[in-house]
Amino acid sequence: MMILTRSTTRARALAAMGGSLAVALSMTACAGSAPAAPDPGAAGPFPTSGSGELNLYNYTNYISPELLSQFTEETGITVNLDTFSSAEEMVAKVKTGAATYDVVSISDYVAEDLISSGQLQEIDAMTWPNGGNIDADFVDPYFDEGRAYTTPYSVLYNALAYNSDVVTEPVTSWKDYFSAPASAVGKIGLHDDQRFVIDGALMAVGAQPCTTDGSAYQAALDLLNDFKPNVKIISSDGTIDRLAGGETVLSTMWNGSFARAQAQNPDLVYVFPEEGFVVSTDNWGILKSAAHPDNAKIFLNWMLDPAHAAANADYIKYVPPITGAADYLTAQGQGAVVVADAEQMKRAVASEPCSVDVKEQYDKLWTMFKG
Repeated sequence: MMILTRSTTRARALAAMGGSLAVALSMTACAGSAPAAPDPGAAGPFPTSGSGELNLYNYTNYISPELLSQFTEETGITVNLDTFSSAEEMVAKVKTGAATYDVVSISDYVAEDLISSGQLQEIDAMTWPNGGNIDADFVDPYFDEGRAYTTPYSVLYNALAYNSDVVTEPVTSWKDYFSAPASAVGKIGLHDDQRFVIDGALMAVGAQPCTTDGSAYQAALDLLNDFKPNVKIISSDGTIDRLAGGETVLSTMWNGSFARAQAQNPDLVYVFPEEGFVVSTDNWGILKSAAHPDNAKIFLNWMLDPAHAAANADYIKYVPPITGAADYLTAQGQGAVVVADAEQMKRAVASEPCSVDVKEQYDKLWTMFKG
């Protein structure tokens, strides 16, 4: 597996990620070891025990409840889970000081902002007991080289899904999706996620995410406004059950959510759009304002254990960038995880933050679209 660094060319890095992810479910612990852990730094010694509570802020339906119960049984730490629907929602709450959490789930494209604005504690995760389990290609992501502030959680794709028993028109691209096929009208799902939606709309009109071409944003807005009347719901919550149950028959979809929906409905098909699709990582971080920082470190270190990462992957259906985790996946989990092959990864686009000026374009477009 590989995640981009600033000095790595996008094409080479994404091709490597595709080839590695394609064999991830058959890899063994010797498939690539992480570098030796550095000497403990500013984060201080790792806590030896914990008790009490942990306040966790995560995407909706994005961690195994059974695993959280197991963590509590093994450590005595009770996890209080609160959820959000988009990275923008999480960042807004954290930066306004309204967040009373210890651990937050962080999409890669907002990580730099949280680090540079002083929201996250320095943790030096590579010095932790399980820090060496971080897959070598995820040790130095562009947003946090050396994992000074974050730990990796999962690899995901922003793409599409449809019910092949209902949708009769071809769906192979973002353009097909935003054309609102007649057989899907009124049953189309769209994530309430600014980056996911606008990136897809930009690719549908022939541009790339974070483009500086102002005309592309107007074209994307026109496309979205024409598309909106055909949409049943704009929400990032409940996408699994809606698609599996037939409430929606065509939807934007993350790969793990799709795998869980397809387990309920085998007629569902996942689409890596012809124009391209965004590949990203989600990560964990500890807020500087955390009331239980030792418990937070214990939790994140516990999640870096290959057996625990695999148990969670069996539930959320996303590949964990943890060396040896694939050895612990159940047969059901191995068959369900959606992994893009090397050919599909040639169309992949790495997730990185847009410039300040471009971010303003995204904000403006989203506000005009959502109303």
